[in-house]
Amino acid sequence: MQTNNAFPQAARRRTVFFLLACLGVMVFAAVVYRVENPSIVQHEERREMPGGMGQMGGDMSGISSMMQKLQANPEDVEAMRGLGMAFMEMQAWDKSMSFWDMVLEKHPDDVMALNQKGFCLFELKKYAEAAELFERMLTIETGNFHAHYNLGVIYKHYLAQPDKAAAHFQAVVDAAPDDPELVENARRELSGK
Repeated sequence: MQTNNAFPQAARRRTVFFLLACLGVMVFAAVVYRVENPSIVQHEERREMPGGMGQMGGDMSGISSMMQKLQANPEDVEAMRGLGMAFMEMQAWDKSMSFWDMVLEKHPDDVMALNQKGFCLFELKKYAEAAELFERMLTIETGNFHAHYNLGVIYKHYLAQPDKAAAHFQAVVDAAPDDPELVENARRELSGK
């Protein structure tokens, strides 16, 4: 049996690489869109992760090295955080949540881990569970305006509890954080627009 050489092996390889590059650009554009147009706010502490995780951006070799680091030291909370953030960037919500759960096992009151896990639950359309985590954040930091805003969005748009939502949006407006866009969004939600 003779194969068709009209499309040489080198051309096939270039085509495959081109298609993979296009897929990468589409995934990147989707992540950028979600970051610029979130339905709830995702607030995380910006810190440099050990091992260059901050610049990794979903690089599989970086994830592998962080996994190895975590295997070598199962108590490495920063590796857990780095992996949680990396999988969130890739929109692998379930995988990301497993690392936030690891952090919360070690530090049950870790506000960042609660927020990030709540965001993952929201993306998985588990709104009541996400609300529980944001409520738990408020028992730790009563003035956390990101948690208030997120709860307002969830209660108003996903759990049909407008009175609870209004109280949380009002808390954001009253706190007047140094985030004019967030305050304006809370005002807009309160006015029903």
